[in-house]
Amino acid sequence: MHLRTASFLLLITTTDAPHGRRALQTVLGAADTGDPTALKVLARAVARRGHEVVWRVWLQPGKSGGPARPWGSPALAGLTADVSTVPAWVVDTAWRAWLADPDPALWSLLREWNRPATARAGSRTRLFSRLALGAPSLSPSPLVLADTAARFDHPLGESARERLLTGADPMAVALFCATAVESPDAREYCVAHGLAPIDETERAVFFVRSGQQEQYEALDPEGTLLALGYRAAGAAERTALRTAMAAMGGVDMLRILAGQRSDRHDFASLAQSERDFLVAQLTRRGDWARLWRLVPLMSLPEAVDTVGRFGTWRPPVEADRELFEALGAADPWVVDDAIRAVSVLPSRIEPVTVDISAHVGGAVRALDFSADGRQLAFTGTRDAGVLDLRTRAVSLFHAGFAHQLSGVAHLATDAIVVVEDDPRAVGPAQAKKRLHHVDRRGARQLGSATGHIRGPERFAGDRRFLVTAEQDTTGASARFNVFLGSGDGPPAETGLLRGKNGFSPRGTAVAPDGRRVAVLGAADIVVADLATGAVNVLEVSLPDGSLCRAQAALSPSALVRVTIAGDLNVWHDPLTSTSAPTTAHVWPRENLPTGLTWSSALHRFVTFRDGHLELLSVPPTPGPRLPDDLVLQRIQLVGAPRWRPCVRLSPKGDRLAVGGDSPTVRLYKLTPRSSALTGPMGSLSREDLAEVAGLLRRQGLGPTARQALPLLQACAEYRYRHDIGIGDASPAANVADHEIALGRDGTE
Repeated sequence: MHLRTASFLLLITTTDAPHGRRALQTVLGAADTGDPTALKVLARAVARRGHEVVWRVWLQPGKSGGPARPWGSPALAGLTADVSTVPAWVVDTAWRAWLADPDPALWSLLREWNRPATARAGSRTRLFSRLALGAPSLSPSPLVLADTAARFDHPLGESARERLLTGADPMAVALFCATAVESPDAREYCVAHGLAPIDETERAVFFVRSGQQEQYEALDPEGTLLALGYRAAGAAERTALRTAMAAMGGVDMLRILAGQRSDRHDFASLAQSERDFLVAQLTRRGDWARLWRLVPLMSLPEAVDTVGRFGTWRPPVEADRELFEALGAADPWVVDDAIRAVSVLPSRIEPVTVDISAHVGGAVRALDFSADGRQLAFTGTRDAGVLDLRTRAVSLFHAGFAHQLSGVAHLATDAIVVVEDDPRAVGPAQAKKRLHHVDRRGARQLGSATGHIRGPERFAGDRRFLVTAEQDTTGASARFNVFLGSGDGPPAETGLLRGKNGFSPRGTAVAPDGRRVAVLGAADIVVADLATGAVNVLEVSLPDGSLCRAQAALSPSALVRVTIAGDLNVWHDPLTSTSAPTTAHVWPRENLPTGLTWSSALHRFVTFRDGHLELLSVPPTPGPRLPDDLVLQRIQLVGAPRWRPCVRLSPKGDRLAVGGDSPTVRLYKLTPRSSALTGPMGSLSREDLAEVAGLLRRQGLGPTARQALPLLQACAEYRYRHDIGIGDASPAANVADHEIALGRDGTE
């Protein structure tokens, strides 16, 4: 429509008529370009129809949903000549548009109007509009003011920051400074304008976090305030503060972290991450004298590891040098293993017995924990179910399998996988087996693979499991493969055993993280990474052609296997085809263990033998030979069956389930006993020192412990070498060097 036509239509029509609206839109479009004629026509339209009508047409959304015309349009000069004529809803619309997108032309218009948004626009829009205009009576909450001031992408932030500088709201300043330690823009603004929390402790922390060393040193030369702030901080802020202190330099790190005198036992009170941080910082600076003063306060494994960093430095005092050399000569693994042994399980564990005779008529043949350890899947002779360990109720049960069951894997609260023996079995070597998925709908066979099924083994992932089975039984010799299952679908072949036609699986082991799997054969072991598909074959040389038992376990760093001769083979990472195992003869051939597995809770391999749980002392790194005392401890499992037991360890390694020829399950809680000897030596009391002496007098102490415990005793005696005690054993458990303990009543 031409401008002249539009002008004429505006004279003879109303704006509500379609032609009238189109005519006004044409005039406004021409006025937006600054056309003088259009501006005159627009002025007449405003005078005749009023500002309200013209504003509604001007603000009519375009195709994009936003205003069809720019806020800097010349047409607005006539509409805003008298601010009082601008409708309140237009002001609200303009503020919402500017808060969403800070258009400079719109901001200029809003400052010219000098009118905040109304209550109808919402409390937040009204608050921000008043804040942007600098309303003197405005009192936004400290959090809103601080959050708004931290906006460096919007002009509103500048208004908020100006209020921070001129206002008297210390809480808002403190909150803004807390933001500043994570925002370079806010940090630069605080430094440039001298903004800092009013609280002295918070101010000291802020100066360190923002790298203002001069201001910090002037405020807190002794580090007292920073120590208070560090102790009050959460774990994440402590980590950031340690990094900032290290970057700043010139800060007594031990004094700040411990919050007390550096020459006392405060180092022992720090968290492991804090102790590691201090050791790393002192090592980086080469502050060996101070680091050595901390060594006798560490745990013994920490002390041995730290002394290895000193290079050629030696303590100047002869007594110190003797202890230093003893720590430097110690084997880190021997020390770590021996100290862990102090905090192992009690010698006798009573079970919690669960009777499932209502569901299982005879023996319990197989067990498997759920991923969270709260449920236990089980199979009887021809029955299978899931036991809730909290309620002792069976939540899933399926009876009436035609033939006896063997293995089981817990997939979910409502699903398990079981193995059923086929009736065509002629003998153990020819046994045919079938895999079944069991849920609330019943049981159904999975896939067509039968014969020599090993597993199933649940591993990391939702409803995932692994089996090895015959893939083809029609040829002269069976071919085996590894199958991965997920849910109730048929397991998919992996091809991990492709090309190994003579390979006969005798067992499987799955790593704790579910990534690696080891498949045991008669003379070799296939190790596969399920994430990458990488496969390695470990060749095994067995005496007299002995076949390995189907027992193996994977830890995060090693693979172990028990042979029929009673040997333990250990392969350490990387498990490649060139890896050779270290071997030790551990058990008599006539009394071999069962249930070899890795316990993350105990950080050890464990086996079940003769009604006892055995904790193995397998080194985490390769060495020329295995230790003589590979069986670190034998724990009596009260009531555990000794003949043909089935055992299963929970995924965390903190609970053991044992079944047998009766319809009962025995649950054993594997919680290591606590001992001060495993913690920092700076926390050891004289009573703990007496415990060390008592352990050294114990009969049957293995060589690993005999290497480590005297060293622990030497470190403890070194700490107390200048103490004087009067009266009975003093309760002053952590007396520092040169201190005197007096009296029977604990007074000093």
